[in-house]
Amino acid sequence: MNIVYVHQHFTTDKGNVGNRSYDFARMLVERGHHVVLITGIGRECDLGPGECKGLITRRTIDGIQLRIINVVYDSKQGFWRRILTFLVFMVLATFEVLRERQADVVFATSTPLTVGLPGSVARYVNRVPFVFEVRDIWPETVVSLGLLKNPLLVALATAAERAFYHAAGRIIVISHRMGERLATRLGRAAAKLRVIPLGTDCASFDAAEANAAWRREHALDGKFVAVYAGAHGRVNALPWVLKAAALLKGDARVRIVLIGRGAFKPQLIEQARQARLDNVLLLDPVSKESLAGILKACDLGLMTLDNLPIFDTACPNKFMDYLAAGLPVLVNFNGEAGWICKEEGCGVIVPPENAEAMADAIRNLAAHADRAHEMGRKARRVAAERFDRRRLVEDLERTLCEAARPSRPAGRSRHRVNGSVL
Repeated sequence: MNIVYVHQHFTTDKGNVGNRSYDFARMLVERGHHVVLITGIGRECDLGPGECKGLITRRTIDGIQLRIINVVYDSKQGFWRRILTFLVFMVLATFEVLRERQADVVFATSTPLTVGLPGSVARYVNRVPFVFEVRDIWPETVVSLGLLKNPLLVALATAAERAFYHAAGRIIVISHRMGERLATRLGRAAAKLRVIPLGTDCASFDAAEANAAWRREHALDGKFVAVYAGAHGRVNALPWVLKAAALLKGDARVRIVLIGRGAFKPQLIEQARQARLDNVLLLDPVSKESLAGILKACDLGLMTLDNLPIFDTACPNKFMDYLAAGLPVLVNFNGEAGWICKEEGCGVIVPPENAEAMADAIRNLAAHADRAHEMGRKARRVAAERFDRRRLVEDLERTLCEAARPSRPAGRSRHRVNGSVL
């Protein structure tokens, strides 16, 4: 198949944000498909501003034919600057998609919601089937977070969402709960839905050794290390992690490590300074290729989010990476990640906005190494059996083939792992 893949925030494993599109694109190439991937430039991706010499740069990485649009996105941009970035990329990506006249299918992955337009236009203008992947339900998510309040913009975004769902031949969601949420809106069109989790590249974690030098560098030898690796934003509930750390100051065994960046990081640094949290490390983000060894050198993964109903769909990248690293996971919100931990016995769930419960759970696991180790063993098994991208790519390939021009074969797909139909 000739696949046109649209993802504004693409990065390889040399970047420090999620690299699902990179993994899936290169795996599809390995499986004999031709992949053109249209992307922008991200400050946290390895495709930085220096990658583009003009409006659009062509480059090949691991067989993926990249079309890099010189539109820079930065998580620190203000609201209207982000909106402008999304809209400019949307327009330029639409023209790039229309130029790919030999495409058999267009696969667009959000966020942002605006990437649905290139796929929809290709569907109606070039008569190319369109598959839309929903990683966050927009505009519901940004409305719930209070980031989008203007009634006109909400109405326009809602209308665009419905139009993109209508144009898509298949709609991929990343969690079962997200699929259930969308199914109530789609009615009979819910038959389009397929569930393919974010997943993780288990092979990269299997190849990595626990980074003993990193532990020594940060004086973590002999400590029970609870790690958070991801965005430091307003919804990540990290102030509650620091409140739990304050309650753990008297326990010499425990260290809390927060790796990443985001708008709230300066506030977190100040909170840690004022509380004199000498048991907390706030570290800069690292590349995905370095992260595996660091996570394997830790003892517990922290999966925290604010207590918002929209997060019952959440099963983020960091959760998958913790599982692949063989870490038990602490979850502090009512969502799919916690349900998996409970079902598989690979972690603990604590009430949201409850620093005491979080501190008690960390202290308990630090005191019972055998229990933590057993949870970690189950976590690694769950990653391999349910969330390995080498398996999930088969479901993606099958879904793309279902939507694509009928003359195209279904490739080498052999068995169904997720890719479930609601």
